[in-house]
This record gives sequence, structure tokens and C-alpha cells, in this order.
Amino acid sequence: MNITNISISRVIAHEVVRASGMSERPPILSDELPSLDDSGKVLIGKRLVATMALGNHSVEVTVEDASTGSPFDHATSMLDSTDNVFIEKSKHLARSLSLAQTVGQIKSGSVIFIQGNCVIDGTSSRYISIIKADSDEGLAKQVTNTGITLKLVRDMLLGESQRLFKVAFIVEDNEPRTKPDIRDTGDFSIMVFDHLMQNTGDGNAAAYFYRAFLKCRLAENAARKTKQFYELAKDFVSSLAISQDKKVELRGNVIAYLQSNQGTLEPRSFARTVLPTNQQDAFIRRCTSDGFTQAVVKDLTLLKGKLRRQSVKFTSKVTLYASPEVFRDSVKIGKSTDGWTEIKIKGSVDEIP
Repeated sequence: MNITNISISRVIAHEVVRASGMSERPPILSDELPSLDDSGKVLIGKRLVATMALGNHSVEVTVEDASTGSPFDHATSMLDSTDNVFIEKSKHLARSLSLAQTVGQIKSGSVIFIQGNCVIDGTSSRYISIIKADSDEGLAKQVTNTGITLKLVRDMLLGESQRLFKVAFIVEDNEPRTKPDIRDTGDFSIMVFDHLMQNTGDGNAAAYFYRAFLKCRLAENAARKTKQFYELAKDFVSSLAISQDKKVELRGNVIAYLQSNQGTLEPRSFARTVLPTNQQDAFIRRCTSDGFTQAVVKDLTLLKGKLRRQSVKFTSKVTLYASPEVFRDSVKIGKSTDGWTEIKIKGSVDEIP
């Protein structure tokens, strides 16, 4: 999902808290849509585009609950609501988010609801975005004829250096001719950005936003997508105009990347980690042409056998098998001369069966 040209028609923000503290300090809810000048809209649009472009932290989710009164129902109906209904539905969702914040070291913060239009893969679409962001302190600079004055800003949101911790981006793929009471989940694509997603995958800290709050689950095709990514990466390495020993090394690096503790697979992250610099752009273009433009949740179910051991086959019908770790650390394949290939294996002969 390549998101560009974001415009904003209306926005509202509320303060949300941890569920354990709601009896002492309930959420602080706004009653009016704030006025936002063009510069403010441009800032929010830039932050959204930049955040959702961090593909290794963004994944597709599937709606589990689309019934009347569900988060999906409230969020999607905001697209065609009056301003008053938009405000009330955002309040309901802000309360729900506070109630969902029960795990890990979740901080209080602001939840921002944004409606507008954007261009997705070249097509104009309407969207609703929900951002959970922390506030920060900063200094506002004002230049005058006599110098520069600085004024403390205690609750600053969406600054360049601030991280958006959770983002739901709900895009309307199909707009129905008549407005139904409840929208069809098939009319929308939903991407969730989570700064914890890369390392923790489906862990509780990363899941409360899309699971407990949005009532969604990770897309079900993770195992198939993971296998497709592996096959794409393997074929790309095989197509490179480099020596066979270098291909063996890169193939081992592909397996090591898949076996790492990252919860997602993403083309840019893979390219930076595994491939030579001069091959990274080509790999990303290959992924784009094959439909891999965002991260996928890693599921190695269909690859367990392939990742257990690595093999090298020779033209003499000799095959060398070892675990990927052994190939990486203890096997060196040299140049082939006169039809023979030099192989160095760390260690001495232990047994001849």
C-alpha cells in the first residue's frame, strides 16, 4: 500500500488513559472540532505518509467484529457522518481505547481521529486514521527585530522527532452507491502501524491496539506470504551475476534473516540487512512488481523443513548438507578450477561411517 497525497477534511483529539487509572482520571474528551490551518494539515499529512512508509512496522489486519456498535462500525460510519456524530463516535472510540490499555508499560497519551482523502497506489480514496501519540515538551521560536524569543510548549503533538506509537489507517476501497447501516468489511483495507510490531510480532504489547481496541486480527495469509517472500529472495540471489560461493553465503544470510527474532518481513529491511548495496534497489523493485510493498507478519510454518538445513549441489552429483549456521561459520567454498571446487571445513575428521 503506497500512500501519497494525503488531504485532511476534519480532525479531533482526545486524551486517553490506562484502564487501571480510569476511576481516578477518566479520559478527557473534546466537544468541538479544532480549527486547523493549511500548515497544520500539511504537517499531519507528512507525518502520516512518513510513518506508514515504515513498512517493517506496518501490517495488514482483518476485521473480526463488524457488528453494529463495533469499532469498525463506528470508524467507517464517521466517513459520512455530520460533525456532531463524528465527534460523538470519536468519543466512544477514545473511551474504548482507554479500556483496552491494560497490558505492558502502556502510557497515557492523545488519540487523534482524522478524516480525509489520499492516493493509494495511484487511486484516490477516502480514509479514516486513528493515531495514538505521546505528547512532548518543546520550545516555540519567534524571531523579532531585537532577537529570538523562546516560549515553552508543554503538550506538543506530532513533532518531527516524536514517534507515532500506534496508527490505524482505514482506507475505503469501494464506495457503495447507497449508504448501508453497516459497511461491508470487503470495502476497506486496514493497515496498522505499531513501533513494537517488528520485534514482538503478535505479542500482547503490540496487539492491544489492533486486537483489544480495533477488534481485528493479523491477516491470515502470513504463512503463505512468508513462503512467497523466501522464494522471491532465494530466486533473486540465484539470479545475481556473482560467484557461486558468494551465492551460497547470501543464501545462508537469507535463512538467518528469516530465523531472526523479527516479527515481520519487509523488503527494505531485508535488502539493507542481507544484500550488497548495489543490489538493494533492484530487489525492492522486484518485490514491488511481485506485490510485496508492505511488511508481512512472519510465520515459518510452511518453511520449517527448508530452514532446517542448507545444501549445495555440485555437477558431479555430490551434495553437501549442513545447518545454515554451520555453512555460515564452518564451511568455506572457494573457486572452481579444472572442474574441481575447493571446500574448506573447520575441524578435523571425527568419524567415517
